[in-house]
Amino acid sequence: MKKLICFLLAAACFIPAAIAAQSTTYTWALDRKGNFVHTQDAYLPERTVTDLMLKEPEDMFIAADGYMYICDTGNRRVVVYDTKQNEIVREITHEGFQRPRGIYITRDMDLYVADSMAAAVFRFDRNDNLIQTFDRPDSAAFGNTAYAPMRVAIDNRGSLYVVGEGVSNGIIQLSVTGEFLGFFTSNKVKLTFIQVLQNIFFTDAQKKSLMDRVPGTFSNVHTDSQGIVHTVTMGRDGEEVLKKHNMKGSNIFAADGWDTYSDLTTDQNGIVYTSASNGWISAYTPDGNFIFDFGGYSTADIAGLFEYLTSIAVEADGTLWALDLSKAYLQSYKPTDYTLSIYEAITRFNEGRYTEAEEIWNTVLRYNQSSVLAHDGIGRAGLYTQNYQKAEMHFELAGNRTYYSQAYWELRNDWLQQNLIWILLIIVALVLTSLILRYADKKKRVKLAIGHVTHKIGGVYGIRDFVFAFSVMRHPLDAYYDLKRKNKGSYGGATLLYLLLFIVLLLYQTSKAFIFQMTDVQDMNLLAIMGGLFGVILLFIVCNYLVTSINDGEGSIGDIYKMVAYASMPITVSFGLITVISYGLTENERFLVTFIQLAGIAWFCVVMYLGLQEMHNYSLRNTVKSILFTALFIAIAIVVLLILTVLFQQIAQFVQSVGREVYYNANGTI
Repeated sequence: MKKLICFLLAAACFIPAAIAAQSTTYTWALDRKGNFVHTQDAYLPERTVTDLMLKEPEDMFIAADGYMYICDTGNRRVVVYDTKQNEIVREITHEGFQRPRGIYITRDMDLYVADSMAAAVFRFDRNDNLIQTFDRPDSAAFGNTAYAPMRVAIDNRGSLYVVGEGVSNGIIQLSVTGEFLGFFTSNKVKLTFIQVLQNIFFTDAQKKSLMDRVPGTFSNVHTDSQGIVHTVTMGRDGEEVLKKHNMKGSNIFAADGWDTYSDLTTDQNGIVYTSASNGWISAYTPDGNFIFDFGGYSTADIAGLFEYLTSIAVEADGTLWALDLSKAYLQSYKPTDYTLSIYEAITRFNEGRYTEAEEIWNTVLRYNQSSVLAHDGIGRAGLYTQNYQKAEMHFELAGNRTYYSQAYWELRNDWLQQNLIWILLIIVALVLTSLILRYADKKKRVKLAIGHVTHKIGGVYGIRDFVFAFSVMRHPLDAYYDLKRKNKGSYGGATLLYLLLFIVLLLYQTSKAFIFQMTDVQDMNLLAIMGGLFGVILLFIVCNYLVTSINDGEGSIGDIYKMVAYASMPITVSFGLITVISYGLTENERFLVTFIQLAGIAWFCVVMYLGLQEMHNYSLRNTVKSILFTALFIAIAIVVLLILTVLFQQIAQFVQSVGREVYYNANGTI
């Protein structure tokens, strides 16, 4: 008994350590398909500071002197905190403070405090003396816009960028003297499908009565060490939630967001960090590529998780700090070696040290062999060092089709330069051979011999039907007449054409070049592709026969079966051609693929229409009517099949339940 008690006491000693180990947050990155996957820990929770007596803190900033300035909103003060000594250095208060919500410290150590209730931005010098107050602008251009400063940032020229509470017009820009310079940038209105229809059909008076046509409001603004303005938007989940702006206010960032961001900051290397109110922290490269995110939501007191994450800041040594508004505490994170390697590689690359960046990216791959970011980084380094073959390989592993296309273009260009003389010689040789044969064969014996051989080969069963399919493409009316009246073509040939169509479409779906192959084979349901193709063909044949038999159509179900098979040849040719030429095209030539695809579909539609008209001996009006009714019958058949499928599933479940009940009763079990 004593041994058991000692064992339980010893086990209890390890419970806190186990809980601490579980507090480490998961880190998520993107795979080559754009899906979130777990990866190595990017940051580890380090310190949790709860003894600063904060109340509803909303913002913080790490200044050039190394101190952290915390906007303690509920206590109407700014706390200057020494993160190294873990102590409050001083407090900044002012009688004008009513609800201070945002702060910013310049290189000259001027402190700006945005107060929404006081409707002002206060400016203090390094000695905490108030030297300027930015009240509501009196410019006529500002109009009746609400002025409740919630966040503020300063660029290198001293201009203010103010996020106003409830202001949908954009970021308020003020000069160093407080003059209103305009709205620096604004969000675009994202219209739903219903709103698009309203724009089309509503009158101007009705459009003015719509109240939901306002862009999303900004939640925070930040300027980096170069004075470049970054913004995040609240209440939106999708494109352009995180923005990096040029001098005109236009977005130059490639990043899309997934959360309602509450804050953002940048480090000395340009890495962008964002915080979401639900507790997630994300990192982006200086040009907007997503790196990873970590953190999470929890109402419990777990290190690294937040109830309402309102602000983040980063120290010079890379330590990341996060501020929880609801729980009023600070949480620090230390970057892992994995993260430091990624940041170092990004920095080396941006400095133009591509070979060094590649070496560090290889180190990252030793941490994580499937790192999309590392493969993409090695690919970009290879692109700049003209190692295009290596770049192409790593871009494919990263799923980066845009840069893969650039590397492939360079390789294709090199190959053309090396083999251009041979290509020209082959072309010249073919042309000369043709001219010599034409001159020497004046009696056309060679031509007749070749024609005899090709005619004999074309008469072979299967090949004959295949060749006839091209006649349908070129001269559909004459070919369909021969198909119906002169018994050209056959059921076997039509079946082979259906099989050929399936093979070509299967190759089109699975075997195009990487640039044009948007879905991996393992993510496809090949049975569904096959069933969908032959199911649609079967439905069309049956439904068209039923419709035309009612409307005095002359074509039999066998005629329709053969007609559809021979009419499918444009699809077979165009999609097969796309699959082949995709291996020689780059992203810039995608329009050729689109053109061939649309041309094949349009050609197929024309040939199908003429086939129906000829097979059933219809006029233009009757042909169009038969097509519309066939489409309606197909839709009805699909609905009926879905209903029957659900019905049979329910019957199967009922039979299974009854059988299980009988089995249990027979065995006396419950």
